[in-house]
Amino acid sequence: MKTDAVIFDIDGTLTNSTRPIITSWNRHLASLGCSYHPLDEELAGSLMGKTMDDWAMAVLPDLPIEEAREIAEVMEQKENEEIRSDGTDLYPFVKETFEQLSKEYELFILSNCGKGYIEAVMAHAGIEQYVKGHLCFGDNGLDKPDNLKKMIHDYQLKHPVYVGDTDRDRECCEIAGVPFIFVSWGFGDVPDAEYRCDSLKDLADLIPRVK
Repeated sequence: MKTDAVIFDIDGTLTNSTRPIITSWNRHLASLGCSYHPLDEELAGSLMGKTMDDWAMAVLPDLPIEEAREIAEVMEQKENEEIRSDGTDLYPFVKETFEQLSKEYELFILSNCGKGYIEAVMAHAGIEQYVKGHLCFGDNGLDKPDNLKKMIHDYQLKHPVYVGDTDRDRECCEIAGVPFIFVSWGFGDVPDAEYRCDSLKDLADLIPRVK
C-alpha cells in the first residue's frame, strides 16, 4: 500500500494554542457578567481535541447548552483574531515538513476545533499553499470520526494516514479504517501505537513504512 494523503490533527500536533486561547477567552468571558470557569493551562489542555460543545459546557456549565454554544461561537472568533494578530506556539518544523511532504502526498488538516481556527493557524504557519483541504467540527457539527470518513469520501482518498496526538485520535482512525501515526509531543499518550513519531522532521521517513 502506498500512502496517497497525510491528514493532520492540529492541536497538540502542529501547534499548542493554549496561550492565545486562554488570553482571548478569559478577556471576553470577564466582560459578559455571567458565571464561568476561567480557562487556565490545565483546563484548556484537557479540552484540546474536543468539540466546541465540550468547551462551552466546561467553561459555562450553568448556562443552557444553546446559550453556552452561542457564547462559544463568539469565543472562536476572538481566539482566531488573537492568533492572526499575535500568533500561536507552533511546534518545530511545521512549515518545512509541509513543504517537503507536499511534493509526494496530498496534505489535509482535520480537527474538532471551531470554524476559522484551522485557517488562522495555517496563515500564521505559512502553510496554506501546501494544504489541499481542511475540515472541522465548527464547519458542520460532525465529530472527528464522521468528518474523517467525509474527507476520505469527498477527496476520493485511497490510502490516507492520520497524524495525531491522543488516544481519541487513534480511536477515530480505528472507526474510519485509517492508519494512525502518534506524535509524542502533544496533549495525549498512546503507548501502544503501532507508529510513533518524535519529531515532525521524521515523518518523511516514517510514512512509507505505514501499512
